Amino acid sequence: MEIKSNIFNMIEPSDNLRSSIINKIKIEERKRTIFKIVFSSAVSLASVSMAAVYIINIVKDFYQSGLSEYVSLLFSDGVGMASYWQSYVMSIVESLPIVPITITVASIGVFVWSVNTVLTSLKNTRSVFYKVN
Repeated sequence: MEIKSNIFNMIEPSDNLRSSIINKIKIEERKRTIFKIVFSSAVSLASVSMAAVYIINIVKDFYQSGLSEYVSLLFSDGVGMASYWQSYVMSIVESLPIVPITITVASIGVFVWSVNTVLTSLKNTRSVFYKVN
């Protein structure tokens, strides 16, 4: 084991070679960080726009499916709903727009993930963008 460590201690790259290698590594890290920030920003913009479109669709479906009447019935005749609560809950579940709600929740999750990625990358850019001599 000592022989191997002695060999590696004897082999030292020149100062120019060492700084050249470190500069190349830093350039690649910068490229990767910039790509990650741009890609995550584009994903976050796309997911926000998709969530906005589907929220509008959820509101439309809310009124088209009659869900608004079920909700208003709860506030107008709460005593009657207490006796038939199982039928009432099943009616509400049947009239919910499940697919747009699922897509909206998923796009909001993608938005949160991509913003987290952007913020983490921006936090770590200080170590990537300093100049090496």
